[in-house]
Amino acid sequence: MNEIIERKTIKSALDTVFIAIDTETTGLSPKFNELIEVSAIKYLGNKKIDKFSTLIKPKSEIPYNITRITGITNDMVYMAPDIEEVMPKLIDFVGEHVLVAHNISFDMGFLKENSKGEFNYNETVDTVKISRKMHPGLPNHKLGTVAKHIGIEEEGFHRAEFDCECCAKIYMKYLGID
Repeated sequence: MNEIIERKTIKSALDTVFIAIDTETTGLSPKFNELIEVSAIKYLGNKKIDKFSTLIKPKSEIPYNITRITGITNDMVYMAPDIEEVMPKLIDFVGEHVLVAHNISFDMGFLKENSKGEFNYNETVDTVKISRKMHPGLPNHKLGTVAKHIGIEEEGFHRAEFDCECCAKIYMKYLGID
């Protein structure tokens, strides 16, 4: 289902709930690496209505290169809940809503691996695909590049909550409800 949702009428887009979601991990493999942060922000059209955000204590140390990218340290996750505590709450928060993320297949790989497939039936929207469609001339379609192109200048990339907000803005701009 990893298709770009066709543009809706503005009225129906404003009446639709979607969830911008992002994960930070200890590496690239859902089988061999772990979630260390997840954020999900629920929107009704262009209004933020709820959020779920937490660090997650991994079973192994966070590699130095991941700390350099995300800023998340082993000390930060020391007292965080483990994945077994986080995942049921995230599943409940997300429900059957549409999930929006930048390079969503990456996030979905980790979510499905850690939830025994609970996210298999959520419709998904990939803002990378939206960006390629809306801004074909960009040098790349990394989240930071796209965000700056549409006017998001703040620092904070590679932290899950900030990345969720950027994805949501890209999606809303695509729907014409920004």
